[in-house]
Amino acid sequence: MKSVSYEQFVAVLRLLGLVLVRTEASHQQWDFPAGSVKKLLRTVTIRDKDKDIPLLHMHTNLSTLELSGIATKERFSELLAEQANPKAAKAAARRRKNKQ
Repeated sequence: MKSVSYEQFVAVLRLLGLVLVRTEASHQQWDFPAGSVKKLLRTVTIRDKDKDIPLLHMHTNLSTLELSGIATKERFSELLAEQANPKAAKAAARRRKNKQ
């Protein structure tokens, strides 16, 4: 997997239901909203100053999501691919809405 833009990474975190819970220096901490039934083993941490998310940070955060049972690396890659193509992202959003 190659590095991805900060904007794409954040868009996928939001699709998964995570929200920005706090910022410490240049690091953003993402987690599920208070009261959510979903829980992470630890927060997902990214630097908002990075144009692209470094591979090591991606690997660590994807491991957190996978170990927490939120998303596999394959599912995360699918969501990233959708975000890279705006038409595909809109179509996927419609499919998710129709499933609900």
